[in-house]
Amino acid sequence: MEVTAKPERTYGLVVGIEKYHETDWNVPGGGPAHDALKFAEWLCQHGVPKQNIRLCLSTLEENKQLVGESKLAAELATEQNLYDIVTNFLSLKSGDLLYIFWAGHGLISSERERRLICADATKKNWQNLDLNSLLVFLASDKFSIRNHICIIDGCANYVLESKGRPTNLGVKTFPSGKPREDSQQFVLLATREGEKAEVNAADKTGYFSQAVREALAQASADTFPPNMKEVAEQVKQRFTSSDKKQLPTYFYYRSWDGDHEKYHFNPFDIPHSIPQSNAKKFVDREEELEDLHRLLRGNDVVAITDVTGQGGVGKTELAIQYSSQHLEDYPGGCCWLNPQGVDLGTQLLEFGISKKFFDFNILNFLQGFSSAGKVSYCWDNWQKGKVLLVFDHVKDWMQIKPYLPPKGSRFKVLITTRLNTGLIYPSLPLGELSPDGALELLVKLLGEDLVKQELDKARILCEHVGYIPIGLYQIAAICRKPGRVLC
Repeated sequence: MEVTAKPERTYGLVVGIEKYHETDWNVPGGGPAHDALKFAEWLCQHGVPKQNIRLCLSTLEENKQLVGESKLAAELATEQNLYDIVTNFLSLKSGDLLYIFWAGHGLISSERERRLICADATKKNWQNLDLNSLLVFLASDKFSIRNHICIIDGCANYVLESKGRPTNLGVKTFPSGKPREDSQQFVLLATREGEKAEVNAADKTGYFSQAVREALAQASADTFPPNMKEVAEQVKQRFTSSDKKQLPTYFYYRSWDGDHEKYHFNPFDIPHSIPQSNAKKFVDREEELEDLHRLLRGNDVVAITDVTGQGGVGKTELAIQYSSQHLEDYPGGCCWLNPQGVDLGTQLLEFGISKKFFDFNILNFLQGFSSAGKVSYCWDNWQKGKVLLVFDHVKDWMQIKPYLPPKGSRFKVLITTRLNTGLIYPSLPLGELSPDGALELLVKLLGEDLVKQELDKARILCEHVGYIPIGLYQIAAICRKPGRVLC
């Protein structure tokens, strides 16, 4: 990202939330406030005037002294105050660059939107900001500062740490305007979709925020702002070589006289029909995810098969996890197909129509075409970029053969099937979980206290169902009934 910005014409919105109105959501030991203060300090050290920085904190009592030591005044990190700062203060400023730093809880909504949870959120009223709506607003003619660097240290998991997906998740969206032709945005996210951002409670810092600080410290002191692509790659490298179950990601968007340029496509913009995961916890499959990614890099078609032949080993769940975690590798989209449902050719066309890269009237236009002709139209007119097609629950190889894309094309195909015979494609055989993995899943389903009380019985039950995930879910369903214990 090549940006020329004077420090005195740079602004910052710096947010750190570790204390929530819903106290169960507090970050134990803290960390977000410390990280926000450190980032605000970095801005000041690089010549950004104090009056240009809006610092919004919600701090645990044990960390209040950090705020007192700061030279900046702290404001409320509530939904309305944050919204007002963006729309009524920053939007009116004429500057070169805006930094947004956010440390605190986040989640993915049922519509797969990234949401940032505000300090006044409760289980009855989930006060939050829509990140994509914010980015769109910043890049519109309603916002004067044209260059933006956003650093988000927040979770992107499907269920907040408080247990249970919210059914009353509202959202604070921002005004929309006409897209600017001279806007640049660089967004660095702590996690990919589905992952949780981890905190180092002992040092009161997020692992991601710490990595960002270290990368910024290594950047040339003579260059402001620093090269964010280099910073992002350094941050990613630190996590790649660690055992943290999160991997930062980033995207860059530039529009100049109508010319669009992207690195690491914005996952918000990638069309997909990935089903919602039903797994309460995805365990003991990290190696299989890596093997699957390796197989798809080297092959056009890969099948996830069932070693047991009985089903329930988690083939579909593995495909969902892979598709979600690697969505940004497939900017052309991820289309999920059900061979047991509507005609596969129709499913392909309907996906393209719903994602707006096929015309709505295309079904009428193609009425006289053969099935092969309709499918060929899809391959020739699909949105640009590499594509992932998932054929889920295949029972007959011949059923999907006419709908496979040409070999060597930009389309990758992932198949899930119980079939173990007649395989003509590279496959990833999936079997039972390890004994420890099965026990870990049972703990997530039933709670640590119950399983620990009857640990020997729990191990016997895991063995009884052959360490198969669906068997463990069935056990959990029975044991959740009132008055039931592990039997």
